[in-house]
Amino acid sequence: MYKLLLCWRYLRTRYIALASIISVTLGVATMIVVNAVMAGFSNEMEQRMHGVLSDLVIDGHGLNNIENPDFLMDNLRQAAGQWIEGMTPTVQVPGIISYMANGQLRQLQIMFIGIDEATHASVSDFSKYLQHPENRKQLSFQLRDGGYDVRDHQVGDKAPLRSDMEQAGWKWRRIMAERQKAMTATQAHEMGHETQERTS
Repeated sequence: MYKLLLCWRYLRTRYIALASIISVTLGVATMIVVNAVMAGFSNEMEQRMHGVLSDLVIDGHGLNNIENPDFLMDNLRQAAGQWIEGMTPTVQVPGIISYMANGQLRQLQIMFIGIDEATHASVSDFSKYLQHPENRKQLSFQLRDGGYDVRDHQVGDKAPLRSDMEQAGWKWRRIMAERQKAMTATQAHEMGHETQERTS
């Protein structure tokens, strides 16, 4: 107890020592917090990158690339099957997409990626971001007639309700088709009415 009392009496009379202790404490605490934040960020970044990119990519040469990927994958399984968690063939083709926006033609460089639905889920986390349970079980991009997640399945029951997802899939496609049909009919009717006014 006398040690604490002695330290307290010493620090009360010498403010420079007290300021030094406080500054060192704040510096160490800041360093611990920054290291923890950066470690969490780098870990999250590694997980996200690993969910999109494979550990190993085998690329072919020329325009045809790998002509028989199944043969190559079978050979790899025979040679190192115990260390391979998953494999899938993909096709990547660069392209340009053109579209009109606000009356201006715009172009963007894009990358088309062709995947094998049966095996792509074994090398990526893509399927867990799909919004229908059946599409997550077996990676699929098929539109479904209802059954989409009204709550984010990654968050659970505490996720906010997304009522718009009740109309997702084919329901939304039918609604949009009806709207487009009605809009086209309205535009055709208005153009016919304008033509009659001009002729009369």
